[in-house]
Amino acid sequence: MITIYFPLEKTSRLKYVAEHLFNHILGVDFTIISDKKELSNKDDILINYSEENLKRGIRIIPNGLLTEENLTPREELAVSEWKGLFVFFSNKKGDIPFDLFSAAFYLLTLYQEYFPTRLDKHGRFDHSESLLYKNEVLEVPVIDRWAYFLKEEIEKAGYKTADFTLRKYRTISTYDVDYPFLFRNKGWIKNIGGALKDLLNGDLDAIKNRALVQLHLKEDPYLKALTVINDVQTKLRKEYYLFVLLGDKGKYGVSTVYSPKRFYDYIKKLSAVTIGLHPSYESFRNLEMLMKEKMDLERILERKVNVSRQHFLRMRSPETFQELNLTGIQEDYSLAFAHAPGFRSGTAVPYFFYDIQKEEKSSLMIHPTIVMDSTFIYHMKLTPVQALEKIKKLADECKKSGGDFLSLWHNSNLAHSVRQNPWISVYLQSYKYAVSMEKESPCDEKCIT
Repeated sequence: MITIYFPLEKTSRLKYVAEHLFNHILGVDFTIISDKKELSNKDDILINYSEENLKRGIRIIPNGLLTEENLTPREELAVSEWKGLFVFFSNKKGDIPFDLFSAAFYLLTLYQEYFPTRLDKHGRFDHSESLLYKNEVLEVPVIDRWAYFLKEEIEKAGYKTADFTLRKYRTISTYDVDYPFLFRNKGWIKNIGGALKDLLNGDLDAIKNRALVQLHLKEDPYLKALTVINDVQTKLRKEYYLFVLLGDKGKYGVSTVYSPKRFYDYIKKLSAVTIGLHPSYESFRNLEMLMKEKMDLERILERKVNVSRQHFLRMRSPETFQELNLTGIQEDYSLAFAHAPGFRSGTAVPYFFYDIQKEEKSSLMIHPTIVMDSTFIYHMKLTPVQALEKIKKLADECKKSGGDFLSLWHNSNLAHSVRQNPWISVYLQSYKYAVSMEKESPCDEKCIT
């Protein structure tokens, strides 16, 4: 048990961040005490979160963020290093040389993103403005590392940590279905136009495949990719997540002319999968449209939908999370930057959305997404070899402190054959690598082919 001495009554923010550090990462219970007299009866690990020197326990000096009354931008963050790792809200008085609790709260709540200085063309917080990106630690789950460093300091202070149940690393695979079909359900006009374009490019194979799919002599490449994904997951006996785009046809909407019933019938038959909503581009900041898309998907699946991920990762904090809460979504997988991989909120461990405007922890669980295929292919323009090495490195980072290596792939990027599409090999090899690091993994040399 950890006892946190905090002499003020306002503890909602401190409790929230302590839950993440101690309950979710280090696996130990804690209590917060404001009356110093009660400490005499405690033999627990003591963390003194105050200006007062108690001459016992581990002292962390508060900087005021966890007790502030107003939501205001923080201009001076006092950036420094601790044990060779980036920290901020630093000071020289405490045993821990920065306000670890405030720094973790600042990152978990996306505090900086309440005051965006620049948005990209899709209305998203620009990754280049991120505190973590600017300090070159976006690819390190700094909060998770800080928690482990704090554990080291607890042990150095002579406390026992045998009852800590450290969180175990997990591999979680998620897939976005922006386009269920490459050729099918596009309508004759669009297919004829596509065939003419293929002809001008001299792509006779595409013309042939398009015709075979339209004649129902061959499966559509994008739907076939979903079959490959399901086979891989089934072979490993692992559940996965499939996020389905239902929005009306638009600039970034679905590409079918009429209802893809064959696709809906296919996903309804899947067993080891959780089907989630992929709110359309146009539903961004449109609660009514978001609720309609959720109800439409529930009608198609004939069951409740409680997980989601924003199309184009088009989200803003806190508005997107507040709207998802109102629709009854319980888990969201949108937390990632489209143009850069890594840990947007500094952690690889799921946590609940804290609404600073309401000063309360919500029931919406946020699952940080670490890597996305489109980031490497279209934005960073890495080669498959470079991407594979980057993915392995990020999986290693998750492993070090028991985080979730959560990947995002698109069926459209995994279509065709390995010979035609090298990114299929990147997907298979990276997934095999990530799964092999799980303690009781069923994966071996031949588990993914």
